Amino acid sequence: MGYENVLIIVIVAGILLFGSKKLPELFRTIGRAQSEYEKAKLEAKSELNKVHEVLDDGKAKRKNLEDIALKLEIPDPELLSDEDLSQSIQKKIGTKLS
Repeated sequence: MGYENVLIIVIVAGILLFGSKKLPELFRTIGRAQSEYEKAKLEAKSELNKVHEVLDDGKAKRKNLEDIALKLEIPDPELLSDEDLSQSIQKKIGTKLS
């Protein structure tokens, strides 16, 4: 059974169930629902992209901290948390500047 046959059966069934006057209203409602669905899908995709950008920024910041720590010869920077690594860098810079 082709797509066209199914469409004709659905339209005939719709006319029998809802009447010819209610059918356009039903299709409008379905169209609006589909439009709202597409809009919500785009919003969700946008929010997901924002989350990915934030996560990527966090990884880049961590990489920068580790690079600085290696240049300052801080031992095992990958084992330290971001806060501990930042504090170690600040201490090392403070002792070098003095």
